[in-house]
Amino acid sequence: MRRRNLIEFPCRSRTRLEALYELAYLRVFAGWEACLEAVFYRSLCGYASTAAQETLISGGYYPSLPAAESAVLRGKSYALWHDPQKVINRCRRFIRSGTGCPCIQEATIASNFTRLVHFASTRHRIVHDQADAKRKFDAATTSMVGRTYPASRPGKFLRDWDTTTSPPRRRLDAMIAQLNSLARQIV
Repeated sequence: MRRRNLIEFPCRSRTRLEALYELAYLRVFAGWEACLEAVFYRSLCGYASTAAQETLISGGYYPSLPAAESAVLRGKSYALWHDPQKVINRCRRFIRSGTGCPCIQEATIASNFTRLVHFASTRHRIVHDQADAKRKFDAATTSMVGRTYPASRPGKFLRDWDTTTSPPRRRLDAMIAQLNSLARQIV
């Protein structure tokens, strides 16, 4: 029977656990993006949210979700939904703002802009190992919690405790709760 190195095993185990936190965050963030996309296309088709029905700049609603998607994509394979500014610009391109009030999706994104940029930076750091991704992630964690994490690892950050909540919970749980709250505001 082979002996385990007791010093090595916990470290390897912690690395795996942090990788699971990163994977969980990617799934949650993908759900956030899917929510933004679905709500936007439905708004273009005339579906109403719990707050109101959006008015389109074109004056008429698209007859189907594929027609709305085609208008947004304009021949491209996909649209990006992680970048809050791109979502705001897309809203402004299609949805009329009434009496100085932006569309619900735009207003929600704009009022949580910095936080959503930080969340996107966390996502990018998980999937990219570039210096730019590391720099933006470090800036995000510094802004959110006042510190950086060893090797710019998102798993360490996501698994850390958010002591601003009562009772304290993992940052991953806090970020999930925040994205769920934002999704409820736009649906």
